Amino acid sequence: MSDWLPESGILKNAGDRAMHAASRIYARAMSLRQHYLLRRAWTAPVPVVSVGNISMGGTGKTPVCAFLLKHLLAWGQRPVLLSRGYKARPPHYPHPVHPLDDPGCCGDEPLMLAQIPGRLRVVVDPSRKRAAGWALRHLRPSVFVLDDGFQHLRLHRDLDLVLLTARDLQEDWDRVFPGGRWREGVQALKRADLFLVNTRDKSVDEMKSLADGRLRDFRKPVIFFRIKVNSLQRLGDKISTYNIQSRQYLLISAVAGPEKIFSSAWDFLGYPPVKHLIFPDHHPLERRAVQEIFQSARKMGVQDVLCTAKDAVKLRPQAGLNFWILQTGLLFSENGEETLLEVVRHACSGIEKQVRPDP
Repeated sequence: MSDWLPESGILKNAGDRAMHAASRIYARAMSLRQHYLLRRAWTAPVPVVSVGNISMGGTGKTPVCAFLLKHLLAWGQRPVLLSRGYKARPPHYPHPVHPLDDPGCCGDEPLMLAQIPGRLRVVVDPSRKRAAGWALRHLRPSVFVLDDGFQHLRLHRDLDLVLLTARDLQEDWDRVFPGGRWREGVQALKRADLFLVNTRDKSVDEMKSLADGRLRDFRKPVIFFRIKVNSLQRLGDKISTYNIQSRQYLLISAVAGPEKIFSSAWDFLGYPPVKHLIFPDHHPLERRAVQEIFQSARKMGVQDVLCTAKDAVKLRPQAGLNFWILQTGLLFSENGEETLLEVVRHACSGIEKQVRPDP
């Protein structure tokens, strides 16, 4: 029988049906969770801006948070960023992040954001509501920013910014875990106030066409952006440059989507690395990893090592190597930056809120 009806085909089809059923059950469970938590969400006395996504993996949330925090500081606000602190191991929760913290204690992304100059504080806690209550008592914030906050529904938000990629708008559209990368079904996008579409290596026109087909019915603003390397900064000092004199370099990364870092470094310098050393996302980059970096650099005959800002907080200057940090910024299409800032400024305008007591 297997000669004319391969067993692999039957198993694959059965597996697809089972996965689809599991995804529908998971999406339904997440929808019920949404309705339950939204009715019981706590409203803080200050504006809350959430930066999140619907898919698992990197979409650019941390650079967008950094962009917003810098503008909030420039406007005279006292922002507090609330982060889950992925893989953080603080002595207690909530944990206020100090710029000189060990990244293993607070997490690499919270530490990177905590090093932004100004009256900015970062608090790590899996319960963003508990962290918000602590911050209100101790830090006097004027606005909260939720990092990766789209699914954290226990805290009411005044602005929900949802990031999407080309993959979200194409092959991953409404493919919910475990059959796909989405955390919720497509109906969850109704909670969004504004969509931020990361174009990455796609053309803006192509992404506009995709977004129009997928997002038109939600009737929410759509802004297109990409993350662009602006300069290199040497680890351990303030020396910045726009090139490394055409020297060969080693690229290292411990982030989601390392291919994005590869293309960004190549685009910026105009030539690729001699090697891209890829570590798992959020990898600690401790002694063994540093030894691997040294060995690779020695084998390739290079002294310049490029890394992301997220990875740089886990590294220290090393004799014999020049570590250069890829300094990035957001590049918006058309009037996207002005539109985003106007929406955020309105959300933080101090409109009086009906505050529910913290239970």
